Amino acid sequence: MRKPRGSIGSVPADGQIVLHPGVFVEFHVDRPINPSYGELVEWMRQMRGGVLSASFGIENEMILLALVQKFGTNDHGKAGSDYFGQEQTWREEHSLERKIERIKPIIRERRQKEVADEIIQKLNEYRDLRNLFAHYPYWVEPVNDVPAKRTVGLKAFIADRTHVWEVDVKQAAEWNTLILFVRVSVENLRREMIGAPLLNADGSLPPSDMQETIESGVPFEAKIEHGNVSQIILPAVKQ
Repeated sequence: MRKPRGSIGSVPADGQIVLHPGVFVEFHVDRPINPSYGELVEWMRQMRGGVLSASFGIENEMILLALVQKFGTNDHGKAGSDYFGQEQTWREEHSLERKIERIKPIIRERRQKEVADEIIQKLNEYRDLRNLFAHYPYWVEPVNDVPAKRTVGLKAFIADRTHVWEVDVKQAAEWNTLILFVRVSVENLRREMIGAPLLNADGSLPPSDMQETIESGVPFEAKIEHGNVSQIILPAVKQ
């Protein structure tokens, strides 16, 4: 849940325990807390890694979408020698904001206004989320049983200049929904333009005739083409 940052000061490093005036933290080997400090730190490490890993996939799709708009394909062999140079130029560009701005006209051109508005709004929210986890440290605060003078749990928080979020399971699920929506929306736009099967809403591919053939055990020959290079794949036949 997001709320105003208020008077929270700087946090110099990940995982520091922050105590507000009058607040205590108590650790005792005979009174373990749940989650433990180590468990919370590991969960936050996975959270940061998950957001940034998913962000690479989204940024990659934005580059590929822009390339399709410019060249009509993502096949290097069909696009010509200029494709590689343009791709490298856009990959060397470190600004997420510019990547988003580049694809906004494509979204406006190919989606109805209400749908385009939603995708662009979610792209902006995704940008803020990616920047939050790429550039800001999180901190930990104790959950105390004040009458018993015991710390019974810990909570993680992360903040930008103006807002703070408690990073709990509910918030993680909300962010996951945002990331999934953005990835599927951008990738399906590109897939639509190159005539590829569209992703399902959960990000999975629809079942294909080839997959049914594999599962049935019928031998087949498949060819994967990338530019001018082809690879033949001969799967083992089920007995």
